[in-house]
Amino acid sequence: MAENPLAEPRDRQLLEFFCRHTGLRSGEERLRTLGTLAKSFSRLPYENLTKIIRSSRNGKGPAARRLPAQVLTDHRDLGTGGTCFSLTAALLHLVRALGFEAQPILADRHYGADTHSALLVRIRGRPHLLDPGYLVVEPIPLEESREVEVKTPFNRLLLSPESPGRMRLYTRQQGGRSHRLTFKTSPADPGQFLKAWDESFSWEMMTHPLLTRVQGGKQVYLNGRRLQVRTHTGVVRKELDPEELHRQIAAAFGIAAPVVRTALAILDDASRGSS
Repeated sequence: MAENPLAEPRDRQLLEFFCRHTGLRSGEERLRTLGTLAKSFSRLPYENLTKIIRSSRNGKGPAARRLPAQVLTDHRDLGTGGTCFSLTAALLHLVRALGFEAQPILADRHYGADTHSALLVRIRGRPHLLDPGYLVVEPIPLEESREVEVKTPFNRLLLSPESPGRMRLYTRQQGGRSHRLTFKTSPADPGQFLKAWDESFSWEMMTHPLLTRVQGGKQVYLNGRRLQVRTHTGVVRKELDPEELHRQIAAAFGIAAPVVRTALAILDDASRGSS
């Protein structure tokens, strides 16, 4: 039977490992440490390369899931991160090891239900949101009676109540507002969360490289060969040369070149096989 990636931590070993790797002090006041932990964790890139490799070797089910320990050690050794489900499970482990009550939550995006995940953390009995993927790295109270706005290095986020148990997330840039997803604010049933995770191995996003990283006040985003760099002043877009793709991904996202080459080779083989 596959190990449960949502299991409660047995000890603080993985938390201490992450703290040593990032220079975090786990002995500070807990709430301050929680914010620092989430900020440090947000440096892990969102990337589907490890997911593509794992699926190719282990199939599209529980055996393909990357457990929290692997996500964190791979980041130290290879610069990798993961997609939202593996990242949520890893951060959940760390936050619980820090002593907080936390559960995963799911969100709906325009292309499907339960296609994103984040964390619900209880602080003094009140539910708060953490979602490093969208740079929600300071716990935000989930209050269904009012809107909350959060400033990031390159945009603003707006959490807006939609209906009981649902909150919409918008991004604000250059005067415009875009709906990104809708959070379900009740904790996800573990079976429901794992089902959504396993189904994600069959999504369209597994057919091309998809990565994003925030560094130095800018967001770098790659979809296929289209690279986008966003700052608070605007967006620069360009198409990458396919011959240079693996080198440019490695440089832009800090991921070890062998990981990038392996994932791109798997995608190339799959593309040839379907043509």
